[in-house]
Amino acid sequence: MTSRVLGFVNATHAAPTAAVTMVITLLAWSLGWRGMSLVGIFLAVLIGQCSVGWSNDAFDAPFDLRSGRNDKPTVNLGISAQHLWIAASGALGLSCMLSWIVAGAIGGSWHVFALAMAWLYNTLLSRTWWSWLPYALAFGAVPAFLTYGINGQPPEIWLSLSFAIVGVSAHIANALPDLESDSDAGVRGFVVSLGRIQATRVCWVLLIFGTAVLALESAQSSLLFPLVLVATLGCAGVYARKSRTRAATFNAIMVSVVVEVVVLLASASA
Repeated sequence: MTSRVLGFVNATHAAPTAAVTMVITLLAWSLGWRGMSLVGIFLAVLIGQCSVGWSNDAFDAPFDLRSGRNDKPTVNLGISAQHLWIAASGALGLSCMLSWIVAGAIGGSWHVFALAMAWLYNTLLSRTWWSWLPYALAFGAVPAFLTYGINGQPPEIWLSLSFAIVGVSAHIANALPDLESDSDAGVRGFVVSLGRIQATRVCWVLLIFGTAVLALESAQSSLLFPLVLVATLGCAGVYARKSRTRAATFNAIMVSVVVEVVVLLASASA
C-alpha cells in the first residue's frame, strides 16, 4: 500500500509540481490574492499539476517500459497506466472546477487553457520539435489566470512574456537529464533536436532574457532588485556548471524563478 502511494506521488513529478505550485502561489500573493482565495489558487494549481504529471507518466508508460526506465513507478512499482489515467482525469476535472470557482469564468478559463496545453504536450507534442510551444502558452497564460481572477483586468504584457520565456527555459532544463535516453528511444523532441550543448545554451539565454525583462521593470522601484536577480542568476549558473547531479540545471533555474517571483512581490509593494 505504501509503495503504491509513493508511486502515485512519484508520478506527479513531485519536484517540478512543487516548484510550479510555489511560483504561481507566490505570484498570486504579489498580485493581492489573500486568505481562502489564495488557498483556492494553491489547490487548483497543485491538483492541476498532479493531473499533468500523472497523465505524462500514463502516456509514457509503454516507452518507459521499453527503455527500462526504472525510476518510473509504472516500471518499478507496478502502477498501471490505466490507474494513472483515472487519477489524472479526476484531478483535471477537480482543478478546472476549483479554477472557475476561485477565479471566475474568465480567470479560471486561463488556467484551464494552461492545463489543456500541458495535456497537449503530454499526449501529442512531447516527441516533436514543437514540444516547447505548450510550455510557452501554458506559462504565458498564468498571469491572466491571476489578474482576471482578482480584478477582471488583463496582465501587463511584460509579465506574460517573462513567464512564457522562463517556461520554455524550464522545459529545456527539465528535458536535459533524459536527453540520451530519449534519443535512444527514438524521441525527436525539441531538446533532442538541438543536442545537449545547444539546448543548454538556449536554456540559459532564454532565462537571462526573461530575467532581464523583470530586472528592467523592478529597477523602477529599487536598483537593489536587479542586483539581486543578477547575483542569483550568476550563482545558479555556477551551480549548474559545477554540480554533477542530473537535475542541476533544472534545479538552478527553478531557484532563479522563485527568486524572481519574490523580487516581483517585493517590487510591487515597494
